[in-house]
Amino acid sequence: MGVDLPTVMSGEPLLSYIQRHLDAGGRLTPDGVGLPDEASPANTKLRWAPGALDGAFGHHVGREDDICSAQNVAEALVKACRRPTRRRLRSLHGALVEAEALAIVDLLIEELTRLQPDINAVRRVGLWLATTSPNRGPVKIGLALLGVTGVEGHVDVIRTLGAHDEFTLYAATALQNGLKDPDSELWALAASVDGWGRIHCVERLRNTEDPQIRSWLLREGYKNSVMYEYTAFIAAETGGLLAALEQQPVDRALLTAAGEILSALIEGGPAEDIDDYADGADAIERYLTLMQPRAESLDDYRAVAAIRDFVGADERWEVDRPGWSVSRREAFHATCLEILGQPHWHDRVSAVLKPDASDWDISRARTVARDLGIDTFEVTFRRIEQDPLGSDWYEAWRDADTDRARRLAELARTRLPLTEIASGPGDELGLGPEWNAHSALGLSLQALRDHPGIGGDLLIIGLQSPVTRNRNMALNALQEWPAESWPLEARGLIEVAATADPNEQTRELAGRVLSGEPSE
Repeated sequence: MGVDLPTVMSGEPLLSYIQRHLDAGGRLTPDGVGLPDEASPANTKLRWAPGALDGAFGHHVGREDDICSAQNVAEALVKACRRPTRRRLRSLHGALVEAEALAIVDLLIEELTRLQPDINAVRRVGLWLATTSPNRGPVKIGLALLGVTGVEGHVDVIRTLGAHDEFTLYAATALQNGLKDPDSELWALAASVDGWGRIHCVERLRNTEDPQIRSWLLREGYKNSVMYEYTAFIAAETGGLLAALEQQPVDRALLTAAGEILSALIEGGPAEDIDDYADGADAIERYLTLMQPRAESLDDYRAVAAIRDFVGADERWEVDRPGWSVSRREAFHATCLEILGQPHWHDRVSAVLKPDASDWDISRARTVARDLGIDTFEVTFRRIEQDPLGSDWYEAWRDADTDRARRLAELARTRLPLTEIASGPGDELGLGPEWNAHSALGLSLQALRDHPGIGGDLLIIGLQSPVTRNRNMALNALQEWPAESWPLEARGLIEVAATADPNEQTRELAGRVLSGEPSE
């Protein structure tokens, strides 16, 4: 994996760091997600998940400063290729640390195409960057350079780096550009990641003709930890969803996958959706036919309910769509109602809706329970009693009337560390596990605006929280309450916030609250 150019950087190469954190199956272990070059950001800074920044801004428009940066990097790279001295390599590496890889990578390749440096020298420097740099930017550019100069003999380097979501986009692009038949390597890489990396790999398998990969896309490949909506269309079309549903027999795993894919297509969003899927109506018809005698899981219920809402939403059908008709939609709607009206669903929900259920199971059960009109408040209340720093406060307040609001306010008083939360105003975002108590209180502060006179003491705590969001929520609640319902201490704290709060927007909000301006 190594290269014979000198090391000019201090710190462990990210390649060896990732190698140390791979399990026997080539997947990154949880303790390897945070890369060592990641500075500990202030709590007021938004943190991106690995690969999220490059994934969210994948279609980057070159700006003038990006063009200048790419030209500077290209100049430093050409010099290093001609004579790779320590000074020149250090200069190149420093320029790449300062640059934004995604912003310059295409511009850099264009500039190198114009300058025509020796391709073997570029490959050598690219391998050096990818294998020895302790910084993510140079590693990404190193992968890009390998992709355009040839990856033969270095696939192991690319595969290892690509196992981290931060680098999967660049690794997948390198494999796609550098291999004559990259599909098997892209598949292996896709199977080793779950987040943005999975999405990037699946996007590059859109045109695969390999039957094994197509089957994997349909049954597993669409799954990712970001949004199934990114990959559902590729799974349906490349994976051959309709043809698979028409085969006999259709196994349980495929039925579940079909429901998740169709639900994601109906939800729509960042990629092609149900309107782009030519077989959409036929696939839904076949899926519902299979579901009539076999619907059994909460996932089945949620998928059929999504179809029910889709075909029954008249406003979505103002324009005719090929393959659809009013009579067909009405037939689908009736079938959905038949499936969802089966008597066993209440028992299925009750079997899962327990205080000790996992967060994932309780979330699915709540969705179905809400659709069936089943009240989940008492189960949610007991879950909060067991774990007051969890995420159940939102659901509890969502179902709260006046009596329940009083119970929840008392639960917050007795189960949350209010003295610790009220440590004084700061300008903290409040992200991460160390802020779980503040987040839990914040869900109550947000809800109290709809319950004047209840939990005023909690609003006082919120006004003294270092988390800006807590103070804003407390101010928003007081803005909704009649002034005569305010706690005694509220006005003095709001006056202080209006002049001295660390956050400018919070100061302005406090001023509006004092002047009696209504909320927007």
